[in-house]
Parts: sequence; structure tokens; C-alpha cells
Amino acid sequence: MMNLDRYQATYGEKYADHIEWLREISTAVDSYQDVLTGADFRNPALDKLLLSSFSMTTEERVRMFEQLSYGDPGSLLFSPGPSLSGVILNEAGSDEQKAQFYDYLKAHDCRTFFAVTEPNKGSDAGRLESRLENDVLNGEKWLIGNGARGEMGVVLFKTGSSPLATRAALLTKEMINSGHLERRLLKQHCMRGARLSYLTFNNMPIPRENLLGEHLHPCERGLFSMIRTFNKMRPCVVGLSIGYAQAVIDLLLEHGEEVGIPLETCRHFNTTLASMREMNIAAARTADKEPDNTAYSSMAKIELDDFVKQIRPFLFTHYQKLQSDRFTHVRKFMRDSYGVDFMEGTHVIQKHNLVNILKRNDYQSPWRGL
Repeated sequence: MMNLDRYQATYGEKYADHIEWLREISTAVDSYQDVLTGADFRNPALDKLLLSSFSMTTEERVRMFEQLSYGDPGSLLFSPGPSLSGVILNEAGSDEQKAQFYDYLKAHDCRTFFAVTEPNKGSDAGRLESRLENDVLNGEKWLIGNGARGEMGVVLFKTGSSPLATRAALLTKEMINSGHLERRLLKQHCMRGARLSYLTFNNMPIPRENLLGEHLHPCERGLFSMIRTFNKMRPCVVGLSIGYAQAVIDLLLEHGEEVGIPLETCRHFNTTLASMREMNIAAARTADKEPDNTAYSSMAKIELDDFVKQIRPFLFTHYQKLQSDRFTHVRKFMRDSYGVDFMEGTHVIQKHNLVNILKRNDYQSPWRGL
């Protein structure tokens, strides 16, 4: 049972009911009960909240993700909602496409996906192998959250060799169920609620009206829209991990001494989380004001990865002390933390991004003018 006093001391009472429910279903989600038994886990109030994230600012979305992840990030990723596909639709979708997407989600409370990563090219949007030729799409995608069960989604592909040839298209339920898309669930060790999937597109027709960015200048389509999308979503992933870690630290602050875990070290981690939270909110605000400025979201992700590399060895040092049911969530965090580095770009990728920004002399402090 969670002690909500510490949660409320950090975040207030805004999402207390939701985080209790997310924690309550976390074991069932983690053990694939939906796959094994056909059960689904729905919370209409939470579904409505997540749907509202479609129109939120990055800062609002970050604050919500962090607080809900205090309950359980796997359960949150498992839940219906607009996900990354909603963010790129806001960046590159026409008014008609946004309305089509939002209205369907509102009517069906469904899961969605954003298909970017490929087996051979990773998430390098400039070198994707998926190709749209003569309005027909062929290619493979993997590590796609909710890809095997999403009813709507967005897919990224190339239409040629030019950097401007990276494009995206909205996938409707009819297209997904047309027989031109094979989907299967991948086995996961970490963050199982994300339900990572493998997708194969076999001669899927893509109607012209489903292409994103047709109303935009060619430079603002595809690749640049994706950069903005990940810049706005990266602080959300950092927030998700901060909320998860905060729940673990709060538990250790309350009960760690009972099993011999040093209280002072837990307090140090708690202070570090508060600093990371401040940096991440600054990154979110920057993404809202300057969507092409990726420096701060990269710095926030680097700080998160460094934090995980500090806390994980500490927890493993005390692993034998954490075997009671009271510390189930701590052990789950230790396992899931290995997945954090790969979400929204690894530590190395973010450092390369910062180096390139410094070389271009593009760096400006988010606190300038204060």
C-alpha cells in the first residue's frame, strides 16, 4: 500500500487517485495478464486525462507524466492515449488530420503508436529503409510501443534519398486492418507495459490525404517535425523516470532504515531528484518556446542517465535487504532502469547532440533574462 503523504508533499493531491490505480494494476500489466487472459485494464477518468494531453503544452505534459509515473510508468505507457503520434500530429498534421485522430480517440479510448525505429537503422530518420514508392509503403519497424494493438498511429519513412524525403503518414484503423500490416509483440525484460512490437508493412497503400505536412514548407515536413516531436517528448520521458525514482526514494526514506539502508544516501538522491526536476521543467519550457532548440532536453536526459548509473549500483549493493513484498516496487525499478537509457535517445547520442550544438555556437541558457 502506498503512503500518499510523501507524494502529496512533493506534488500535491492532483493525481492521487490515478497513481493508486496505476500502482494497483502494475503487477498484472507487468506479467502480461492482458495477453494471457484477454483482460484489459481501463480507467475512464485516466483515459480522459491522457486524451487531454493532445492539447497540452510540453511543460503541462511533463508535470502530468512525472506525477502519474509515481504510480507506475509501465501502467502509464500501457494506457490508451495519443502518445508520440499525437505530438507529431500537432507539429505536422493538418486541421483535418488532427480532428480525425482526436475524434477517433475520444470515441474509442484506444492505444496509438509512432513507428520510427527500424532493425537496421535504429531511429536515424535520415537513413530509414522503409520506402514509399508509387503511394505504396514497404518496410519494417521494431521497438514500437503499443504497435501490436494500437488502433491508430503514425509511421515515418523515406520517399527518396534527399534529407527532405523523410515523411510521415497517419495510419487509420482501416489501414492497419487492411492485411498490409503484420504485427507481433516482442518479449521484454524492462518497461513491459510499453508493449514493444515488430511491424512489417507489405505494399500498404498510403492515400495522399494521410501524408503529414502537405500544407507546410518542404523543410518543415518529416525530419524537422520529428526533431521537434522528440525534443518535446524527451522531457516527458525524463519526467516519467523522475516520478518513478521519486516513488522509490520515498519508500526507502520511509522504510529503508528498517533493513539497514543508509538514510543519508537516500536523502542525497532525493536532493538530486529535486535538481533534476528543475532542470527538466526548464527543458520543457524551452521546447515550448523554441521547439528547434534541443540542447536542454538533451542535458536533462544526460542528467537522468547519470542519476540512474548512480542509484542502480547502490540499490544492488543492498539487494538482499530488499526482498520483502514492501520493496517490490524498488526491485521493479532496478530492472526497468536498464530500459531508461534507450528511451528517447541514449546517453551517447545526447552528448553528440550537445557537442554539435556547441560547435555551432547555438547554446543559450534557459535562465537568460531572469
